[in-house]
Amino acid sequence: MKRYFNFIVLVSAALLTLSSCHDDLDIVYDNALSASNMWKDPSDLEQSVPGIYRRMRGFFGAAECNVFYLGEIRSGDKYWGPSLESKVQDNFKIACRHNTLNRSNTISWSSLYSAIDQANAVLKHSSTCGASEERVKWANAQAYFARAFCYFYAARIWGEVPLNLNPVESTSQPECYPSQATIAEVYAQVKSDIEACEALGDVLGGEKYFGTKDALNMLKAEYALWMARTQDTANASTYYTMASTALSAIGISSAKLLANYSKVFDRTNKKNNEVVFALNNIASETGGYQIYFCQPSNLILASARCNNGGPVPISSTQWWAYPQSMVDVFKAQQALGDSRVATNLGYGPYGAGDAHEITWCNKLLGDMSSAPVILDNDLLYYRYALAVMMDAELKYYQNDYSGALASLNIVAKRAYGKDNYYTDTTPAAVLDAIVNEYWYEFAAEGVIWWALIRTGKIWEAVPNSEDPGTTFNDMKAKNPNILLWPIANASLNRNPKLHQIEGWS
Repeated sequence: MKRYFNFIVLVSAALLTLSSCHDDLDIVYDNALSASNMWKDPSDLEQSVPGIYRRMRGFFGAAECNVFYLGEIRSGDKYWGPSLESKVQDNFKIACRHNTLNRSNTISWSSLYSAIDQANAVLKHSSTCGASEERVKWANAQAYFARAFCYFYAARIWGEVPLNLNPVESTSQPECYPSQATIAEVYAQVKSDIEACEALGDVLGGEKYFGTKDALNMLKAEYALWMARTQDTANASTYYTMASTALSAIGISSAKLLANYSKVFDRTNKKNNEVVFALNNIASETGGYQIYFCQPSNLILASARCNNGGPVPISSTQWWAYPQSMVDVFKAQQALGDSRVATNLGYGPYGAGDAHEITWCNKLLGDMSSAPVILDNDLLYYRYALAVMMDAELKYYQNDYSGALASLNIVAKRAYGKDNYYTDTTPAAVLDAIVNEYWYEFAAEGVIWWALIRTGKIWEAVPNSEDPGTTFNDMKAKNPNILLWPIANASLNRNPKLHQIEGWS
């Protein structure tokens, strides 16, 4: 207890020391273990690594900045839009992010850089605190994995971002007022960190709330596919080899998947066999975007509310719902025998008053025994089904259409209970099957946006129901960086070295 108290005191001191850096840059640097009087004991190292992942969860699991917003909502109203019952829609996070997205209403990178800074501190100080060589290697491997994961997201979200590789321990450091690196430099650092983590061998361990060897290979495969398709197409074959090596190391087979799709998201078995990488969420630290799948109790029939044994998740508000177009898609899938629909789609005439139809997502909701729902579910960042899908994608890019369907049918077999569900090996049919299966398999998990970009299907997407004739391809003519996000006003105002992303005001 005394040591814990001293640790808290040092945390406070470090925060005070670095407050001016935070105020100027809009990056939260709260790395307590970078203080000069820390890193004296092996326990400091043991505390610092979980701190990286806590900070990552602060960014990727937040209500208004998370993998769902970053990786799915921007695809438009075809998949997520106004509720059927009350037509409620969080237009600030859909329409504005396509029509009037700018430096004033964009997301902030503060907590993401807080995680990066913690990783930098581990890499700088891990060998100075008297820990064993094995624990130092473990800590460094975790820091490299986490930093690569964070910068991979940063580059895909904003493009040109600061590339800090040293922990902020003084307000005079250049990291307090960094310039942006080029996109190529950021992606090169991601690759370097992946390789550095890989070089440390098997020390990562098997704890799924941290980086594991399979999680590293998932990141490596996703990075390689992204580079081949969007950044360095001239060297695509090199990246395809990189992705193939990573996916082969994971192993692509039905044995990697749970037999029952719904069990993947079971809150009573969080770290099940299909989960590769997740960030822990417990009842006392609830939060996340899933709250916006819930419904206000006054709009729902009393008998249908979750706390009364009904199917509808109840909370204080509801912003996201499937529009009728997506309900129709799910109904068609259900008619084909798709067993995933019940997990992905909650639907029925449960609205109060005239019993209007409503929709929600049943996935990742947490404890439904009370109202409001307790969001104690974990958020899943990698699971083995994604490795199978990336393998199908890779084989499609390599013109191995039969091989692509072989991998795709691993996912389809669980969903439909049939062998060789997909048989058409024409290129267009294979690509359509891959893109559609991303939607059916990963609804609400923040995966589809990146898959749409990699496959090139993003340009066909309709970004907003208010202007259904406009596609991303049309918008690209006005803004070459339409797929990126603008940098927040606060960051630009506090650091004169930063510049806005081209195409954004």
